[in-house]
Amino acid sequence: MEWLAANWGTIVVGTAVAAVLALIIINRVKKKKQGQSTCGCGCANCPMKNQCH
Repeated sequence: MEWLAANWGTIVVGTAVAAVLALIIINRVKKKKQGQSTCGCGCANCPMKNQCH
């Protein structure tokens, strides 16, 4: 219990960062399954359009 009391701030921040990363990953997987671009731009003008699909 003493360790938790001494490190509660770090635990809260670490949990928040892990939650944000999980949401980003879930969003990217969802977009990929729908066939949308995951890089944030359209594929028509992308120089790597033949490489990612």
